[in-house]
Amino acid sequence: MHNIPSVILGANFYNALGAIRTLGRRGVPVYALDYHFPTAYALSSRYVTEKVLCPDINHNEKELADFLISFGKGFSVKPVLMAAADNYALMISRYAEELAPYFRFPAMPTGLLEKIIDKKGLSELARDLQLRIPITYTVMPGSDSDHIAGNINYPCIIKPALSHKFVRVFRQKCLYATDREKLMEALNTASTSGLEVMVQEVIPGFDDRMYVFDAYIDNHGKTTHTFSAQKLRQFPINFGSSTFTHQYYDPALITLGREYMERLGYRGYGEIEFKKDPRNEKYYLIEINARLSTLNVLFDKCGIEFTYIMYRDLIGDPLPEKHLTENMPWAFWHAYEDSISIFSYLKTKQLTIYEVLKPWFEHRKAHAIWAGDDIKPLFAFARLILSKIEKRLRRLFSKQEAAR
Repeated sequence: MHNIPSVILGANFYNALGAIRTLGRRGVPVYALDYHFPTAYALSSRYVTEKVLCPDINHNEKELADFLISFGKGFSVKPVLMAAADNYALMISRYAEELAPYFRFPAMPTGLLEKIIDKKGLSELARDLQLRIPITYTVMPGSDSDHIAGNINYPCIIKPALSHKFVRVFRQKCLYATDREKLMEALNTASTSGLEVMVQEVIPGFDDRMYVFDAYIDNHGKTTHTFSAQKLRQFPINFGSSTFTHQYYDPALITLGREYMERLGYRGYGEIEFKKDPRNEKYYLIEINARLSTLNVLFDKCGIEFTYIMYRDLIGDPLPEKHLTENMPWAFWHAYEDSISIFSYLKTKQLTIYEVLKPWFEHRKAHAIWAGDDIKPLFAFARLILSKIEKRLRRLFSKQEAAR
């Protein structure tokens, strides 16, 4: 049954690369789609059966949906469709009825994905379903900013309803405010983007208070596979993605994660990020990721291949149930981003050299990009980084010349 192909949307990030490798190593044909080949370094993987240029989802979502329908008609058997980014996951959800005759994907309850990915929707869901989250206010046109500034706990963050749109504007996932003045300034900055934003208290504690719960829930609502991990470092520091994260079994976290997924009625693969509050040792839901995970390579090393688990379930040949209930020596490591983060942690005195090196030597590494059996993506990624450095140097020299 492995002749049933898979289609992965988005190839410009290492979560897509990890999924491509997982499926390719299992002998699954992988069709990788992206709208900009020069930055889609995952396309250089030896496990890509065919790379496909598709419409830019950022410009026209419906055009991509129409393209996929046409593309799907070319297969003799329905492929499994997977999203490597939030915007692709949203598109699949919005056009689920039109795409269903041509692709296999989890039967998510109507509208659930839109609420989960939209931070405002997630906040409303949390309130309705009694999921524990930090104190949160939605800031809409006409909102009383003074009231919010006077009632929120500091420090706090200003984050978007839709992350991928906010990141395109501000080049960061959120804005940070340590007091009322900074919050009002940040709200004024955010309002210029025309995006709906939210103000949320920051749960205290270092980045190692961040945990993730990962699960696969089949179409009958049964949680068949579970996994948990603890972040140790992030990029950007304090409010970013994992750069060094180790597998960590916590039965309380697993129980809470399963309970939350069941309340949501979630289907397919999903990941919940929690932060553990040192004031009461309770877990607070931070966000839910409904696309392929950045920790994909860590899952594989620990024997919980969520990408393959989803593939097998959707083709009607599910893998046996498995729940990881032991601690293993593996840690996810993104060498490039982690090196930048380490510099920032040291500069801000959040970590010492010893605290940086100790966990690094204690774990075996699940590399974000490097793989001995698939080295071309590493060179493709390196070319992108060198290109960015070259552009920055050119801008710097141009400014210096102009100043003269």
